[in-house]
Amino acid sequence: MKYGTLTLAKAYHDNGKIEEWLQLFLRNDGKNLALADGLLLEKREYFGLCKLNMSCFKDIKEGAPEYLSAENDVEYFFWIVENMKNSLGDWDAPPLIVEYRDEKFFVNDGRHRLEMYRQLRVDDVDAVLWTTGEENAKKLQEVLK
Repeated sequence: MKYGTLTLAKAYHDNGKIEEWLQLFLRNDGKNLALADGLLLEKREYFGLCKLNMSCFKDIKEGAPEYLSAENDVEYFFWIVENMKNSLGDWDAPPLIVEYRDEKFFVNDGRHRLEMYRQLRVDDVDAVLWTTGEENAKKLQEVLK
C-alpha cells in the first residue's frame, strides 16, 4: 500500500492515528527508516496534521541542503524538485514532517517538497508537526495559537 499521500495522512489524523501513519509512511514509500526508528527512541508530542506558513521555515536554507556538496548530488536534488513540480497536478503529495525545537522548525522529511513549494511560491503547507519535551511542547502550543 502507498502511504505517502496527503489524503491518507488526513484520514489517519482524523481518526487520531497520525503517529501510526507517520511510521507507516516513513517505513514504506517514505523510505526514511532512520527517522522512523529515531522517533521511537523517546516520548514525542505530536500535534497532528497542521497548516504551516512558509515563513516558519525562514531558518532553513533555500535550495539544496548544505550536506549535499558534490555537484551531481545538487543537480540530482533539483532534478527531483522539477519532477515533483511537473507531476503536482496528479500527485497527492505527503505532508512535510516537521520538528519544533528551540523555537525553530526543522524539516525532517520533505526537503525536496519544501524547495518545490518555495519555487511555486506557496504560502501555506501541510505538515505533521512533532516535538520532544514539555518546554518545547508548551512553546509550540503558543506558536500555533
